[in-house]
This record gives sequence, structure tokens and C-alpha cells, in this order.
Amino acid sequence: MEKFADFVIRKRLSILLTLVAVTLFFLYQMINPLGFFSAAKILKMRVDTNFADLLPQKHPYIKIHNKIRNTFGGANQVIIMVQVREGDIFTQKTLTKVKEISERLESFPSVDRYKIRSIAMSKMKYFKFTSGTMDISPLMFPYVPRNEKEMEELKKKIYSEGRYYGPFVSWDSKKTLIMVDFFEEELGEIGYDAVYREFVKLQREMEDENHIINIAGEPVHLGYIRDLNKKVLAVLGGTILAIMVLLYLYYKSKRGMFIPVMTATVSGIWGLGFMALVGYNLDPLILVLPFLISLMTARHSMQLISRYLEEIEKGADVKTASKTIISVMFFPGLTSIITDALGIALVAIAVIPVLTRIAIACTFWSIATVILSLFLTPLTLSYIKKSKRLEAQIQAIKEKRAKVRLLDRFMVWLGYRIVGRGKWVVVAVTVVIVMVSFEYAKTIQIGDFFPGSSILWPWHRYNKDAFRITTNMPLLNPLYIVLEGEKGGFIAEGDTLREMNRFQRYMAKQDRVMFVSGIADKLPGFLMASNEDDPKWCHLPTEDNKLSFLYRHMVYSGEPGTWDRYVEPKDAMSNIIIYCRDKMPKTTENIIAAVKEYITNHSQVKGGKYLLAGGAVGVQAAVREEIAASQTLNLALALLGVFFFCAINFRSITAGILLTIPLAISNIITFALMGAYHIGLTVNTYPVSSIGIGLGVDYGIYFLGRLLEERKGNLNEAIVTALRTNGRSVVMIATTLTVGLMLWVFSALKFQAEMGVLLAVLLLLNMLGALLLLPSMIAILKPKFITKR
Repeated sequence: MEKFADFVIRKRLSILLTLVAVTLFFLYQMINPLGFFSAAKILKMRVDTNFADLLPQKHPYIKIHNKIRNTFGGANQVIIMVQVREGDIFTQKTLTKVKEISERLESFPSVDRYKIRSIAMSKMKYFKFTSGTMDISPLMFPYVPRNEKEMEELKKKIYSEGRYYGPFVSWDSKKTLIMVDFFEEELGEIGYDAVYREFVKLQREMEDENHIINIAGEPVHLGYIRDLNKKVLAVLGGTILAIMVLLYLYYKSKRGMFIPVMTATVSGIWGLGFMALVGYNLDPLILVLPFLISLMTARHSMQLISRYLEEIEKGADVKTASKTIISVMFFPGLTSIITDALGIALVAIAVIPVLTRIAIACTFWSIATVILSLFLTPLTLSYIKKSKRLEAQIQAIKEKRAKVRLLDRFMVWLGYRIVGRGKWVVVAVTVVIVMVSFEYAKTIQIGDFFPGSSILWPWHRYNKDAFRITTNMPLLNPLYIVLEGEKGGFIAEGDTLREMNRFQRYMAKQDRVMFVSGIADKLPGFLMASNEDDPKWCHLPTEDNKLSFLYRHMVYSGEPGTWDRYVEPKDAMSNIIIYCRDKMPKTTENIIAAVKEYITNHSQVKGGKYLLAGGAVGVQAAVREEIAASQTLNLALALLGVFFFCAINFRSITAGILLTIPLAISNIITFALMGAYHIGLTVNTYPVSSIGIGLGVDYGIYFLGRLLEERKGNLNEAIVTALRTNGRSVVMIATTLTVGLMLWVFSALKFQAEMGVLLAVLLLLNMLGALLLLPSMIAILKPKFITKR
């Protein structure tokens, strides 16, 4: 290693110029220089969300979702609820707003015009049969009622038809729904911003003192997130400023303040440039992870700077001190970075495209940290001369006039307590904390703890709108179950229609199901309307041929698109929509289980099969199942990887076990906090455990490396010395990064605030594990790989 360090210092200019060239290359991949002088975009890299990237594409539910989304609608549905404060919706002013909103939706980008549904659309029909004649007319098309008589006629049509009264007009007549679907592929290409801006503009123009326009759905949700991410720059700037202030307070050195920030910035350029080079977009939903990787680079740089300043204070010149940190800290740093990269790479176990891509990009980013931390930092330091303040400090140390730092005194005091009786106290307290945390950790759930968006704050306008829609007209959370036949015309058969009716009745009785809608439950009302609204005819015909005729009569009587939500043109597939109370784990789990139980034990379908599942709830169920299946494996492999690489680095199985135990404990405590504060495991929070494990082991590795360096005499004295030197560095680094991450609590996005706090707590726990638990276990066990000469 000394020869290697000599070579690096000897070739430092060439290496630095190479690093600058690579940095400029990645910067060019990320930024268009001509954009500064023209109307062209400055940023080449796409910063957006593709809804398909958030879904586990290999999951059976998502395969069904992709198959049926353009036929029956997908998860990119938006619901608009027009609500009045005074009176009811049956006024010309309110109905005119409904009509205008419905018509304006047709011009929205990526909209599926055949799937716009409201009482103002032509496909919403009213059927009336009298004296052998059939009258099929739109509810309210093309005109809004112009007088009292026409208004009363509209009320009669709606109140007498179960398809409209309840689903589209609320029971108190104060709300009405407008539903619209979007093409997923087109929406991903143009970005959710365009649709979001149109909805916000529509909401702003249509609302007044008596009308509330509530809008909810995934395109609007993702649009809000993208818009609020622009405000994250302020939080990011505040975080960098706070870190720089703390660095200066700790190091009392400009090089100690600027170099970690410089390496983190260069790391960001390499990582984002790599993502742009391979064509990956930066998803705002996981913006915390790239920031964390840059912090990781800064953290390794801080470790090297701490040792560099220590060597300088001992009297070494800048080149010698730089060479020393390369030769002494390269392998501990390399092991730390490998475990960091492993933890990030394991995120890809959940085969969700957004996680797979960020895992690949951030793994490269982590490996780049080897170069940027372990080469760029010492080589930059080797060119910076000693400052006058630093020379004065060295002279004071030589003359024994320098005051012992307060942190040094505290670490020495802590070290002697640990090697004494304190080690047993630390272990006992740890056992108690783990036992308590384990109970809370069992309460963590996969998915959101609360209805609405877990990414936005509860008081955000989107969550308010979603809450009003869900509580008043619960159509926001549909689950699509498809019955598919082996041939065309399958849905029109009497047996099939009766089977669908039985399934709908069964599911309507389940807890957390608001109601069920399908083509079969529309037939009794149509039969009654065919017999002059005689209630005695409100049933399904008992003969299969009559039931089949009734189905064809109803479906083919409407204009194209009227029944597209329920059947496709060849009558080979039919969609049954189960409207759920919410998308929370308990709801999705219970309802999916009830569907499977019916299919297994009660289904009488012949010549076809049920397909699970589509809609917003079906998609959520797929994501939840994928995370549940991969989380335990992810955690186990991350811990196993830490054990493996640490055991190789220190050539000791005991070392691997000692470094792995504190990480496992800190993750149990983190899961306990997530359970206690109702933070669920979602696509956004899923990477926390494996990344936290990779990042958290760094402190222990550096501490153990320094302990082996100091093992010349008594083990207890070596522990105290390692705590005074490396322990001080660990405290400085951990508190700096913890404060920086805690500032994310001021983010406009709730999940970013939660991620910042969770990662800060995880890193703080890992620091305590490295400074308290690890030395205590070493003092108790006295492992041979340390005590042997």
C-alpha cells in the first residue's frame, strides 16, 4: 500500500487531470451548454415520473392491468366532483359548469375521449318504453335544461335510474361526478405536468363562492408532486449551507469545509451524468436517494480529512499526510464503499422499474465514490499548503500549549467507561431497547397507513379533495376483475351473466366494499324500463335465451362507447368494478382474498376464467405484494453482504459478525419507529433498510481499522485511543449528516420529510452502535483477530 500511495502521489497531476476530464464528460451528458445562450433546454436529463415505472411489470396483476387498460380503463383515472355549498346541483349555473368541464376535458392532452363520463355526456342514456315504443335519449345533451319543466324532467330521469342516482349524483343532490381516463403511454411521453396544469387551471376558473371543484386521481397526484419538487431546491440549498457551517465549526479549516462539498458535487455530476448517458430519467419520487449518495461521498471525504489533519498536527507535510491517508485508509474505505454499493444494488430485488434503474445508477454512483473519495480528496489536499492558523496549531501542540478539545476529552472519558463496567450497561440497555423495538416493528405494514396520498401532507389540497370525494361518492378506488371467455360472445351467454351476477352479489357483502358495478346488474333495470317501469319486472329473466336477448338488446341499443367500461366489442371479456373504501393494505388484502376465495370455492363459470386485477386498487395490490415478497430477502442479503465483505477485509468471521450485529439492531429500531409513527413500507420507503445498512457499516469499519492500527499494547488502551481519534471523526461526520438530513423535514413533500428523518435516525443509531455497542462487544469478547500480535 505504501508503494501504491507513492505511485498515486507521484502521478497526482495526471490523475487529477483525468478526473477533471471525466467530470466534464459527465457534465456534458447532463447539461446542454447551448441552452445558456438560446431557447433550448439547459438540462438534457429528463426529470419526470413515468407511471409504468412505478409498477412491478412482471407481476400477474400488472400484466392484466396492461392488457385491459385501453379497453376498460387503467389506473390513470381522474375524478372531478362538482360540489355546491348552498342548494343542489339542479340549477342552470351548476349544470352549465358540469357541461363546460366535461367538454373541456375532450381537449386535454392524452385523454381517452370515449371514457369521459358525466351526466352531461351523450353516452349517458335514459331508456323509456311505452306502448311498444322505445325512447332512448341522453340525460342532458346537448343542452342544459332551459326551464323548470326540463329541469324536473332531468331530475326524474336521474332519480329513477340507479345507474346515475348514487354513482353520479349524490343522495343529497349536492354533488355530481365527472370521470375521465388517460392513455398511459401518451401520458408518460408528454409528462404529467401538462395534464396537471390543465386541471389546476380548470379548478381555478370553475370554482366560486358556491362551487367547490374537487379533483383527484393519479395524473393530478403525480403532477402535484412534480410541481412541489421545484421547492426542494430551497431545502437542498439550506442543507448544503448547514453542512458547510458545521464542517467549519468542527475543522476550523476552509479545506475541511470545502473539499467534502466539492467531492459531493463532483459525485453528483458523475451520477446524474451516468443516468443521462444511459437514458434514465430522474424520478422526483426518489430524489432523496441521489442526494444521499452525494452525502456518502462527502462522508468518506470527511473521514480522510480528519486523518489528514491528525497527521498534519503530528508534523507531517501535506504530501506525506496525503500519502498516509491513502496507504492507511484505502482498504477500510474500499470495504465501506463496496458495502454501500451492495446495499443500493439490492434495492433492485423488487422488480419495479423505477427502483431497478435507480439501483443501477446509484450503484455506479457508489463505485465512483471510490475514485472521488479515496483519490480526489487526498490529491486535492496534497496541493494545499498549510495555513498560518494550522502552523500555529502545530507549534502549540509541539510546545504542549494546545488545549485538549472538549470532544477529545469526552471520547476518552467514554472509552474508559466502556472498557470498565460500562460495557455491560451498554449491552443490557441494547437488549432492552431491541425487545421493546421488536414489538413495535411488528406493527409496520406494507402500504400506506392512511387514505389519500402518503407523499403529500394531510392538509394539501389534493388530500382534501380526495377525502371529500371518498367520503361522499366513493368511486376513487376501483378494483377491476375481468371475466374472460375462450371465444367471442361468451359474455352474452345466459350462464355467464348469471355467474357475473352471483359474483357481484358475493363481493357486495364484503367488508370495505362500497358497491360493485358490472354489466349484469344493469339488466334488471333495463328489463323494468322495457315494461313501462313496472317494478315486478326488475329481475333477471329465468330463461337463458331471454337473458341473452336482453343483454344484446341493451348493449346494442346504446351509441358506441356507452358500455365500454363493462364489455369489449366482441363480447369476449367483461369488466366487474369493485369500488373499495380506500387503497390501504387491510382493504386491498381483504378484498383480494375474498375474490380468490370466491373463484376457488363458489365460481360456476364455464368456458372462461376470472382475471385479477386492474384499476387503482389492483395496481396497489401488485406493488404491495412485490414489496412484501422482496423486503425480507433484501434485508437478509444486505446483512449477509456486510458480513461477507467485512470478514474478507479483516480476515476474520468474528469481525464480520461484530460489524453486522449493530446494523441489524439499528434496522429493528428504525422499523419500530416506522411502526410507531405510522410510516408504511412503500415504493418510496422501501430502499431505506438496505441503503441504511450499507451506509451504516462505514462507521464500524473505520473504527475497527483504526483499532487494529492501535493494537500495539493493551486492548483497553487501544479501544480508548481508537475512540479518541476515529470516534471523534465518527461523531463529527454523523452529527453533520444527521443535521443535514433532518432539514428535509421542511420539504413540501411529506414522504421526503419522512425519508430525511428516517435516514437521519438510522445513521445516528449506526453511529451509536459503532461508538458504544461495537467497542463494548470487543471489550467483552476480546476477539483474537485484534489481540493477536
